[in-house]
Amino acid sequence: FTFGGLRINTDGNVLDTGDVPIPGLFAAGELVGGIFYGNYLGGAGLMSGSVFGRLSGGSAARYARG
Repeated sequence: FTFGGLRINTDGNVLDTGDVPIPGLFAAGELVGGIFYGNYLGGAGLMSGSVFGRLSGGSAARYARG
């Protein structure tokens, strides 16, 4: 669990410290930053996993196909 998480773009790519996408690295669920700051809502991780899992999974599949 990474409270605060990783920065991603709208395709789910993980961004480096210069906000440049890291090729082939995608994040979803509780790894995604910017959702939980000072508190954690019960069950919110499931929704985050569903939403960002679909987004990042689709992006990862497109990346893998080239």
